[in-house]
Amino acid sequence: MTIKNPDTGSQPSLYEILEKPSHVQLEFFEHNRSKNDPSYAEKGFRSLAAGLFASEHISMDQYVSIFGGHALNYLTEVAPGAFNYMGTGLDADELVVSYSRAKHGSIQDINALAFSIINYLSAQLDQPESHWARLFREAKERNDTVVMMTTGWRNVPSTSNVLYSIVVREINLKLANLELPTIVEVRLPRIAPPCENYGALSAEEREIVNRTQDHVIPAENFYRWGGVHVIFGDDVLVTGATADKVLYESTINGAKSFQSIYPIAIDPRLSLSQANIEERLNTALVKEVLDETVYSILSSSDFQPILRTVRLVFSKKNQAKLSEFLPQLPIKNLLELYKAALGSELMRREDTRPSLRLLRKYLYDAGLLDSKGLSTEW
Repeated sequence: MTIKNPDTGSQPSLYEILEKPSHVQLEFFEHNRSKNDPSYAEKGFRSLAAGLFASEHISMDQYVSIFGGHALNYLTEVAPGAFNYMGTGLDADELVVSYSRAKHGSIQDINALAFSIINYLSAQLDQPESHWARLFREAKERNDTVVMMTTGWRNVPSTSNVLYSIVVREINLKLANLELPTIVEVRLPRIAPPCENYGALSAEEREIVNRTQDHVIPAENFYRWGGVHVIFGDDVLVTGATADKVLYESTINGAKSFQSIYPIAIDPRLSLSQANIEERLNTALVKEVLDETVYSILSSSDFQPILRTVRLVFSKKNQAKLSEFLPQLPIKNLLELYKAALGSELMRREDTRPSLRLLRKYLYDAGLLDSKGLSTEW
């Protein structure tokens, strides 16, 4: 089946399809949703799918599945900062609170999200006709490679970077024991510093950021020597702008397939019109102030600096409280925060420089930094 423009006989554009009646849009969607056409990622197919979901012509499963998407939990916002599971209407507070902690570096909660993905993939690999089992089986038959890409980073990881490193490490045990190709983790760099308030941006603003300063994605040479299947992992599906960029760049440069995976997907009736819903999810528990919740994350024995947490600690609004907050935290964790902050170029910013100077003096007085601000560990 091919929909034709009655005037020209040619395939109508996605923009033209969006002007058609719902039944025509649905026919076009069903015919094309399994195609990872890179041009569709730029020309409105996600908006088409969101509109069909809003008008109850397709399910949330169908919406998420476009461009090879998979998500474990579907959430909708029922009040500012309050989320329920879609389908059941049950309160999702436990997941949302855990997610908020994970976004600010709680390793326990990052592990919880990671193992939800690991358990899902493991169960899928045990089902021979599942998408994931077929992907790895066919990759083995054709001597192809499967790679995992996450959001780009510059020296300091995000939650999704840490989360999917755990996923790759653990699910590779399963793959190896099944004699299937293991996943190669590909870390996407950022040249420009990452956008500070990405979760609060509109869908249009996210598209601009993703085009101009986001991830550096491998180009044609990366795919030249064999079949490469790309898995993109993120901690939440909101507007899909990041995944769609990775899909577009990977596919036009030669990737054999593209799929994405998320522990959470947000109701598109909200996410595409209120993209800053992500910030309400991020801050459902952690309110961007130096309080007991942040203290518990920063004082953990397995503390790992996360970019969002580094920015929180050294933000201008928390500067006044920082001096009384520092003595409460393990000194080795403070040193890791200091290194992460300088790696993120926060010392070059006027709003964060005073807080970093305060920490530098504190670490110097404790004997962990020399007079030039360098670590004395070595």
